Amino acid sequence: MQEASISEILEFRCLGTFAFSSCDGWREGPSRTRGRALLQYLVSHARSAIPRSALIEALWPDCELADCAHRLHLAVSGARLALRDEKHRLNPIVHRDDSYGWHSSIRVVADTDRFVSCYNTRTMESMAEGVEIYAGPFLAGEPGDWLLPLRTRYEHMYVTMLERLALTAAQCDDYAGATGYALRAVAVDPAHEGAVRIAMLCLAKSGRRAAALAEYENLNRYLKRWLGVGPMPDTTALHDSIRSGQLP
Repeated sequence: MQEASISEILEFRCLGTFAFSSCDGWREGPSRTRGRALLQYLVSHARSAIPRSALIEALWPDCELADCAHRLHLAVSGARLALRDEKHRLNPIVHRDDSYGWHSSIRVVADTDRFVSCYNTRTMESMAEGVEIYAGPFLAGEPGDWLLPLRTRYEHMYVTMLERLALTAAQCDDYAGATGYALRAVAVDPAHEGAVRIAMLCLAKSGRRAAALAEYENLNRYLKRWLGVGPMPDTTALHDSIRSGQLP
């Protein structure tokens, strides 16, 4: 059999606020009771059909079995209705062999696809693009245990790209740029000592010694409050060097 040709493209935003492209522009999608979570799950697993049992387990883990079939039916109907407009005429979600997936003539494109590609390419240009694509946590504000591993994964990629960009900028004596990237990483992960050290060093080399020391104190308070530990020796040594005016 020949593979079906792609006749429609569905575009989704999953980093930050969930939305999809329609003939009227970007829309936030159906309510949680009308297929929002199901749509998000299918977008996040767009390359395979999802067994009905897996959907129920992911979306309604505490639901009584007798209620699950009805909930799934309503969710699929709501998701289909939300996506169908003048721009998208096909029935987007199909049911086959007790599984749900996307119509073979539809290609699903999400911002996470390009984000991951930027991370894997690993050039400075691709990482700069990647951090700009990251508009916020994966499906920000949406509930569900199933999305937590993906949220953590994309957040780790984002922080890793920021740290590498910060290091490269610091090596080029672009202290302002390096500080900006490093502090964006710290805003997401306050315990990221590598990013804190880059920020401290670049702030100090920019003549902002007090700001550099303040970053150390912020880190110290966070680690003691939430982890019950202090900064690593390398971070403390850098703090002492900055305080004494002897930058490495």
